[in-house]
Amino acid sequence: MPRPTPLVLLHPFPLDAGFWVPVIPALSASRPVIAPDFPGLGRAEPVAGASVDGFADAVAGLIAAEAPDGRAAVCGLSLGGYVALSLVARHPERVAALILADTRAEPDTPEAAAARHESAAQVRGGGQPAFLDDFTVRLVAPGDGDSLAAARAIADAQTPEGVAGALEALAGRGDRRPDLAGVTAPTMVIVGSEDVLTPPERSEALVAGIAGSELVVVPGAGHLTALERPDAFARTVVRFLARRLG
Repeated sequence: MPRPTPLVLLHPFPLDAGFWVPVIPALSASRPVIAPDFPGLGRAEPVAGASVDGFADAVAGLIAAEAPDGRAAVCGLSLGGYVALSLVARHPERVAALILADTRAEPDTPEAAAARHESAAQVRGGGQPAFLDDFTVRLVAPGDGDSLAAARAIADAQTPEGVAGALEALAGRGDRRPDLAGVTAPTMVIVGSEDVLTPPERSEALVAGIAGSELVVVPGAGHLTALERPDAFARTVVRFLARRLG
């Protein structure tokens, strides 16, 4: 009997692979799960000139080394979604199925990119707590104090250089809208109904651009759907992969 296709989980900013802990038991019941840290975050060493495309190339190498046939299902959330979009554009042969959660294809506007660079300088200058005070509260639905506390605990464990490098990578990412029509892997898009950072209309644009893709809106969740609604998120992913990959 062939081994099931593994699932690679790509985490959001400014967190690390520990973000996925609430969903890994359910997801790993049916297939192997690989959850790497991006460079500079979690246990991963930083790299000079961090970029979303560089992160994607590293994930492609990981899949080539770890997956039995060199292909994996890939689930990316937020920053992880940007990396997944780069991965499927640059290394389509590595992606057996694609799950894009709380993310978008559009690049930063020049103003947003400049703000990220300013935030990176703030973080490097000792202002990481103040940056996280402002940023993390927007990651979850209003009133979800437990999810906010869980996300903030992971964010507080990151180094200033890791956070700053990821901010610069986010600011420099490319426009993936022209690549959407070329995505042939089975694709599902997930978004929280209360996501203010990448609201549902951004996910609708992804579905419009990727032929045959499907959209799932998670009621009551904000930007961190897998953390805020882990049971619903895991159930949705497991069912999709069972239908599309067996």
